[in-house]
Amino acid sequence: MYKIVDVEKWNRRVPYRNFIGYTDPIFSVGARLDVTELFASSKRRHTSFFSDFAFLISKCLNAVEELRLRIVDGKVVMYDRIDPNYIVMIDGGVICPCRTRMTDGYPEFYAQSRADIDRVRRNGGGGVFNCGDNGVFYMSCLKWLDFASISNPYDHADADGSSIPRLTWGKAVAEGDRVKMSFDIAAHHALVDGEPVCRGINMIADALMQADEFLGVKNK
Repeated sequence: MYKIVDVEKWNRRVPYRNFIGYTDPIFSVGARLDVTELFASSKRRHTSFFSDFAFLISKCLNAVEELRLRIVDGKVVMYDRIDPNYIVMIDGGVICPCRTRMTDGYPEFYAQSRADIDRVRRNGGGGVFNCGDNGVFYMSCLKWLDFASISNPYDHADADGSSIPRLTWGKAVAEGDRVKMSFDIAAHHALVDGEPVCRGINMIADALMQADEFLGVKNK
């Protein structure tokens, strides 16, 4: 579900009108995240770091209203909730899309995420990258490389599709007694500015520092 934003009454109608006409209106912000606590929590509980991190970032992105803004049929809208739409690799190195419905509770999300990934792998792929609506954000993990920068593919002729943020993270690596990794958010500048993107990244960074508490699990 979403509500339509009245651009004429929108407080950022001027930057919207400026950037919506750009040939390339996408910008990205990269950061280095400390994932030590979440990495240890996932290892201790024998859970998937990918699905644990997916829940954490999904909760944080949903908490930032600006990151729920999209363009639908040429109109600016704000979704009530956005789901992670991500990549699953199957045999032969082929990548396939997978979407998990966002829930408030970690146990429910985790179980659904693992079931969704298993389903995609059993079916040998299938599905479409265009998931049918814009109430999602795209996320991808490049677990083979501790990258310094990244760019994402966009069809700039498709304003609706280009309005969906892309999140990417890299290989988790040891730095002294900490575990860190690269993280990037790309967004449409007609809808969101740098401050909300940075706010979202900072929320993720803060949640990572108290991973067990954020997930609602006990540190035994």
